[in-house]
Amino acid sequence: MADESERNTALDTDGGSTVTLTVPCRAEYVALGRLAVGAIGAREGIDEETVADLKVAVTEACACFVTCATDESLDDVSPVLKIDFHVEPATWIITVSNPDQKARIRSDSFCEPLSEGGLGLTIMRALVDLVEETDSDQEGTVFRLVKHVR
Repeated sequence: MADESERNTALDTDGGSTVTLTVPCRAEYVALGRLAVGAIGAREGIDEETVADLKVAVTEACACFVTCATDESLDDVSPVLKIDFHVEPATWIITVSNPDQKARIRSDSFCEPLSEGGLGLTIMRALVDLVEETDSDQEGTVFRLVKHVR
């Protein structure tokens, strides 16, 4: 379980190429992921259209976790949402996960393209070059979004 310092909004840089944002897994915090994409994109000189696509893709990935986190079976402690931005000159790799696994996404929700999770996955796939969704007992559900940029 994350301690209180890990549960607060954190924006840390690691050598200038990786930024990690950790927030409570609640709808009102998804906007911080979008803001981080915009700030990193501006710093890297990425065109506005690419930044807009990445913002939507990150929003959709986060929304999948937030939807699962609203399940009434959860305890009073809000799950954590972690967004890692690994930025290289030609490629962005954005990993969205729920490290405490309290908002694990049912893999069958992605099988139906018109379901809420399936539609989000379809949108992500349309906006980035590669979407990997994994689910394991060790890491829980993880979305890895890869976008090649100019």
